[in-house]
Amino acid sequence: MKVLFKVALLAAGIGLSVAAQAQVAGSAERGSVSPTGLITTGAAIDTDGNVVVWGFRGSGQQGDGSMSVTSSKPPARVPTLSNINHLATGAYHLLALDSRGNVYGWGQSGYGETGCPGAYVKTPCQVLTGVSQIAAGEYFSMALKFNGEVYTWGHNLYGQLGDGGSKNSNTPVLVNLNGERARLIGGAYEGGFAVTREGHVWAWGDNEASGLGFQGPNYGVQRIIRQPTRVPNLEPYAADIKYIAGGNGWGEALLYDGRVIGWGLRAGIGVGTTATSISSPEPVEIMRNVKQLFARYVGSFALTHDDHLFTWGQTGGSAFPMVYGAAPHLRFQLRGKPIAVGGGKEHLFYQTEDGKIWGIGYNDLHKLDMSKCCAPNIDWPGTQIVF
Repeated sequence: MKVLFKVALLAAGIGLSVAAQAQVAGSAERGSVSPTGLITTGAAIDTDGNVVVWGFRGSGQQGDGSMSVTSSKPPARVPTLSNINHLATGAYHLLALDSRGNVYGWGQSGYGETGCPGAYVKTPCQVLTGVSQIAAGEYFSMALKFNGEVYTWGHNLYGQLGDGGSKNSNTPVLVNLNGERARLIGGAYEGGFAVTREGHVWAWGDNEASGLGFQGPNYGVQRIIRQPTRVPNLEPYAADIKYIAGGNGWGEALLYDGRVIGWGLRAGIGVGTTATSISSPEPVEIMRNVKQLFARYVGSFALTHDDHLFTWGQTGGSAFPMVYGAAPHLRFQLRGKPIAVGGGKEHLFYQTEDGKIWGIGYNDLHKLDMSKCCAPNIDWPGTQIVF
């Protein structure tokens, strides 16, 4: 399995994530490493449509019916899944979307985030059918159906489900967009976005520091928006958004013309600096010439059309100083020309044109350095991820 997966990545010629090029918010595609919120687990889809998981697998993440797989064991496929096109994850749960439009969930599910019964889901269960896109926040999940309906499930303390209440749900909840049909969804840290075919952007959840695009309180003070609400500040960009996501108190979007816009806590730039009170719902331009954007929790990665890798976000604590930077920072100390980028909550993966994958950031439980359990955090230019 390890050799086939490595060859598949080399043969694919595609990257760790093409979610920004397709209209799939925050999810990995075939031949790619997951670009969402996993903390100590690695996940990918090989080019045959199999899901491969490694690192921490102590909450059913392996999906093989076992509660726990030792993290030192090599990457393994989820045996019951096939023809998977997209993968999205939260902190400890995973979602997979197959070529027929079926969504499956597994892993930790204390808030119902897998969409399945039980606190731990050891084998993927089917959640929805007729789905075109999936996304996830920290402990909740989202799906967009082909007919434009948006569904949510999981944690709801901060209004993540957009149903007007605060009760968690392990079954999908239909989001009320006032009759409009969505064409794109995106997960924030504790909220969600939907861009509709009618040309509007809707948001719900925690609007701390104006992170959903509405005027809100300063960082550290929550403002919960429990019903989906149109975001006037984003409507001038709605028809041009190809990717939208958010972190802890901020949001970002990638436009079709290559511009990246941000709003909320310092517009997502240097979100861990001392100027934490600076937040605005007004979008500002961060970068241009971007073909892939990956934004979540406390930072962002951008790959430009001329194959340059930029990172920005939180600058203090854990692995953040080495992963991000207070402003878009060109990462020139790489192992080769990057062709795609992905990662997790506190780490980054980039793939070079020779097909190799490199990891930077928070390293624990064999997630980045598969030869060591708890090696120090990995600095640039990274360590190779070997399957």
